[in-house]
Amino acid sequence: MKIFDGILLIIIIALIFMSLVALITIHWTLYNKYSFSFLPDDINTYLTSFGQYKALFTATVTTIAAYFGLNRLKVATDANSDKLKQDRFSEWKTVLDIRFIEIEKNDPFMKREFVRVRYNLFLQIYNIDFSIKNKAQLVQIFELIFLDLVPFFEQQNEKYISKGGIYNNVLYSYSFDSFRFLFLGSVDTHYLEIMNDLETLYLAAVVSDRTMSNEKK
Repeated sequence: MKIFDGILLIIIIALIFMSLVALITIHWTLYNKYSFSFLPDDINTYLTSFGQYKALFTATVTTIAAYFGLNRLKVATDANSDKLKQDRFSEWKTVLDIRFIEIEKNDPFMKREFVRVRYNLFLQIYNIDFSIKNKAQLVQIFELIFLDLVPFFEQQNEKYISKGGIYNNVLYSYSFDSFRFLFLGSVDTHYLEIMNDLETLYLAAVVSDRTMSNEKK
């Protein structure tokens, strides 16, 4: 679209330049041949002299009108697209708001951070039509938005606090179930193995020096 606009703008500039040259030529010719007055014959002669450049002037006006028409159409299209995106965001946000209620008991602070990054998450999945089709898309979204939040999610979990941050084993997580519930609820469809891949990414982001139960004295 931008390339087309650029080409059209170049054509308009060329047509305007040639039209200006034509206007100068017309007036120069009339100046040398006639003594202009506001009599009907002189006005008719003046207007008739434009006839030989009629196609040029018509093309110039038509092209300029088309350019501004296309730009108005683009503005209207963009405005409609923005409205559709905002409507989709409102629907999507409502779904997450309902899911927030179900995880608040064990992960009351997860909602706060999810809300903070929610719109960025929406933009990511909106661009892929709310469908995570492969691991590469999952990794991109997770690392961009949630990677640094995982330790906070874990440490603010109510069970984590009550158990003093003791983990059963390296494959255990306190807040992954809540995160998975929210994250997968934010997309319409996903690839088959996403559960395992998401858990692997999440566990890898949990702090590495966590205390295991067999280390407790």
